[in-house]
Amino acid sequence: MTPGVGSPGRDTHVDAALVVLAIDAPSSVDVAAIRRAAQALSPAYDINKWLLPLPLWAQRPYEDSGDRAWDTLSGDLAERGSSRPLCIYLHVPFCDSKCGFCDSYSFKLGGHVEEKAAYVRRLCHELALWSELPGVSERAVSTVHFGGGTPAFLGEELLTHLVEYCRGVFPASATAEWAIETTASSLTPSMIKTLDALGFRRLHIGVQTLEDNVRQAIGRRGTASHVLDRIDATLATGCVVTVDLLCGLPGQTLAGIIDGIETLIRAGADGFSLYELLVYPQNRRWAESYGLTERRHHRNYLEFLAGAGVLEDRGYVKNLFNHWAGPRDANIYFTFPTRGEDCLAIGAIADGVFGDYHYRHPKYAAYREVARPGTPGLEGGLRRTAMESRLQPLVTALLSAHLDESRVGDLVASVGRSLIEKWQANALVESDLRGGLCLTPSGAWFAGNMIAEVNGAARRTGGPA
Repeated sequence: MTPGVGSPGRDTHVDAALVVLAIDAPSSVDVAAIRRAAQALSPAYDINKWLLPLPLWAQRPYEDSGDRAWDTLSGDLAERGSSRPLCIYLHVPFCDSKCGFCDSYSFKLGGHVEEKAAYVRRLCHELALWSELPGVSERAVSTVHFGGGTPAFLGEELLTHLVEYCRGVFPASATAEWAIETTASSLTPSMIKTLDALGFRRLHIGVQTLEDNVRQAIGRRGTASHVLDRIDATLATGCVVTVDLLCGLPGQTLAGIIDGIETLIRAGADGFSLYELLVYPQNRRWAESYGLTERRHHRNYLEFLAGAGVLEDRGYVKNLFNHWAGPRDANIYFTFPTRGEDCLAIGAIADGVFGDYHYRHPKYAAYREVARPGTPGLEGGLRRTAMESRLQPLVTALLSAHLDESRVGDLVASVGRSLIEKWQANALVESDLRGGLCLTPSGAWFAGNMIAEVNGAARRTGGPA
């Protein structure tokens, strides 16, 4: 039978959280739909044991050291070549301050202008090395995405130099999307003007919350009013503006989460990435100070479903398992696997892929030192196995939150129909108007678990024929 209140193995913490949700929920939240989704979960899907989808390098050890990885990539490109489009990612790990909640690989650099300049020189050096590989600089470029950290912290002069250098060695067409991750506080009027002049057409802003007391607790300096002012100023340039929002922050309320989403929709936000606050070594001390390291995740799960439900009611559609997009937001960098593109990733800890070969860079201190002349100083690399390559389209489809009819057929051929039936029984997938299956908000929460199940079932059955 479908699990429900009082059924064997029922997680009573879900029921308790549902009672609170019903009391606290604003009228725009479909409490009945959330209750149905939560009560559909069998013990196989433990809300406290949800998994992030992991890149290949995080699933098993490198096969090649850094220098060997570079030699392998160089050899692959010389031997096989490729006309696949390219997305380019540049990682800038600096911020002017380190927010306590932040789980990203970033750190406060302060006013060390020369260190920033040295890092930009290092990025340009690596861009030049990649551009010299056979055929790489001649490929069409779909997007150039700056992540961080806060790339705008480089300052207008250094950022301009890096953009112009990248354009010089990778002459992207006018249709390529230049995108940057940022904070509202870094979007001064002068920086907005510079970004517009440099051709940036998508800004992803780490809003996290619009509850001012929560913003203060997590270390965000600007008020909600300031955030909305910066979004308005950026939208006025014609830029696509998307935002990060978190659940599980100290002092956060469901009403505040939903009001924040609705306020940002009214402000014109083009897309929303929803996350639960993650606790990693870099933010553990802060999390311990708020008692978040021993938390249960049931309330956060229900708040995630509530926020996702409001976005879907307002017409936003997932193009990534945790990203809801409006009509202007193609989310090009994060969706590059769905288009069969390669990803050229540059900078400390950046990870990319060419064909079936994945590579990653070391952390900042090691990255600053070139391993030997003529190499970018990679940390290591590994090649997908034959089974991983055959499963890759299915994994990509799950990450994109949609399996069309052909992918559903591939999944059945790979691991049988029972896994799909299990997902349906637990309300993790549903039929959609495009044909095939899409992840529900509950499925978005468990996307990493679902991918792990596909991989595990393939190993047990010997994989796709």
